[in-house]
Amino acid sequence: MKWPNSYRALSRRHLAFGFSTLSLLALASEARAKPFDASQRAFVERILQREVDNGIVPGIAWSIGDRSETLAEGAVGRRAVAPDSPMRPSTHCPLASVSKQFTAACVLLLRDDGKLSLDAPLSAYLPDYKYASRMTLRQTLTMTSGIPVDASCEAPVQNRVDDKTLVANLNDMKLDFEPGAHYAYSNCGYDLAGVVVARVSGMPFDRFIEERIFRPLGMSSSYMLGNRHETDFAEGYAAQGSGWKPAPLTPGDRLYASGNLASTVGDMQRWNRAILNAALLPRSTLKEMFTVPELGSAARSIYAAGLFIEPNGAIWHAGGLAGYGNVNMLVPASGHAITLLGNTVPHGRWKPWDVAREIYNALALGPAMAAFEPMRATTLPK
Repeated sequence: MKWPNSYRALSRRHLAFGFSTLSLLALASEARAKPFDASQRAFVERILQREVDNGIVPGIAWSIGDRSETLAEGAVGRRAVAPDSPMRPSTHCPLASVSKQFTAACVLLLRDDGKLSLDAPLSAYLPDYKYASRMTLRQTLTMTSGIPVDASCEAPVQNRVDDKTLVANLNDMKLDFEPGAHYAYSNCGYDLAGVVVARVSGMPFDRFIEERIFRPLGMSSSYMLGNRHETDFAEGYAAQGSGWKPAPLTPGDRLYASGNLASTVGDMQRWNRAILNAALLPRSTLKEMFTVPELGSAARSIYAAGLFIEPNGAIWHAGGLAGYGNVNMLVPASGHAITLLGNTVPHGRWKPWDVAREIYNALALGPAMAAFEPMRATTLPK
């Protein structure tokens, strides 16, 4: 599960967001959404159908919600090209890196239970990782640990990746930088965070997330890849000329906590409501989840704990996996959230984060949202 090296651009002004997390959450609790009518729904589907008709993505499932309910959901295009099958709102899709916000929430739940400290050396939980004494768990969540960007930490042994495999692979890889000095997008750091969840909780990661997040929130269509086999599951595709070729899904036992979940657009709105209402994590914990660290370098990150925190007011994460690309975007100031799940990679013409912002602005769900600035995947100098 790799993310392109030119993911988005960093700017020194990103630390001065112009809003506080607590005030955003307070605004979200006061926001009242206008009714969502048929013309608005048709408008959303025209925007998304444009992406399908232009050969940018085979199909898209979508939902828009506020802090109270799912305002609208739908789908355009195809879940599968051959045999031809329509995408539906109920279609299950891999979340890829959108999974990271759930992994961060698992760590924060354990912290709130008093079972771990974000600022203790990582060696308190992973003594078998040889660099663990040099970093904290918080630094793994904010991508400032120095754990390598290179995703070869996920190289399987006997076709699967488990905690011992991850740690053994990482023990053979040097840190990319001194912890706390830079930001660098690393799947491996989130994989290790998942190992911490399993070891501290005393249960497998998938069982913990089911018991502490999915079941309490009623997310019955969310699960770890490989644990269920749904007939209404989107097929992944890569562009081939003017058409599409299958892009087989990476097996669930080859992925870990950086991107191993599947869900639906309806379930994602259940998650979004829990965030907007502080229903799962208290506001004080959400403040930490939304806090971007200051770095020892001159550059600045906009990555908090499993989420990008934009100066334009968006809190979001995209996901890319072979054959799949999606985004989950919340705007606490207006109390809205948009989820788009598509079945091609978001590394080329399919840019779900830009489409989500276009929909938000076109529907005037809140003050006009400025464009996301281009950003690279690390603050390390070239």
